[in-house]
Amino acid sequence: MIADDGQTPVLMDLGSLAPSPIAITSRSLALAVQDTAAEHSTMPYRAPELFDVKTGSIIDTKADIWSLGCTLYACLVGKSPFEARSEETGGSLSMCVLGGDWRFPDEKSGAAKGKGKAGGADNDASSGDSGARISGPVKDVVRRCLQVEPAERPDIDELIQILKDAINALSDDEDVSGAS
Repeated sequence: MIADDGQTPVLMDLGSLAPSPIAITSRSLALAVQDTAAEHSTMPYRAPELFDVKTGSIIDTKADIWSLGCTLYACLVGKSPFEARSEETGGSLSMCVLGGDWRFPDEKSGAAKGKGKAGGADNDASSGDSGARISGPVKDVVRRCLQVEPAERPDIDELIQILKDAINALSDDEDVSGAS
C-alpha cells in the first residue's frame, strides 16, 4: 500500500512472494515451502497451511486471503488476531494460528471465535479499548478470510463480492441511521 503522496510505502511484505498455485508433490518440496514461509513471512500473518505443509496439498492464493484477513484485523484492532489471542491466553502463537483461536476484543470467550461461522455473536458491540465500533459486515469479512481450512476461505472473486456487499450494508446502515 502506498501513502497519499503516491511515493511512501505504508505496508509492504514482498519477501514471501511466490508463484501460485504450488502443488506439493513430495516431502522434500513440502519442507522447502515450509522453510521458505518460515524465513520470508511474518508468523502472525502466515496461513495455517504454511506452518505444516502436507505432501499432496496445494498452496494457492487462499494463503494470501488469510494474510489479508490478519491485516484487516490488525488495522481494526491494532495487532494481529493471533498475537492478541496468544497474549490473552498465554498460549503459543503458532497453536493459536493452527487452531484458528482468535476473536474480536468485544467478544466474550464463549462468543464465535475465528474458527466459527461468519456472522457470529455480538457483531455490533464496541471493539474494546478504543471504543470504536467494528460493524457486523466488516467483522464478517475478516471471519470469512480467517477460516482455518483454505477451502472454506473465499477466492479473490468471492472476496470482492463479499467486500461489495459489506460496503453496501454499511451504506444502508448509514442511510438508516442518518434518517432517524
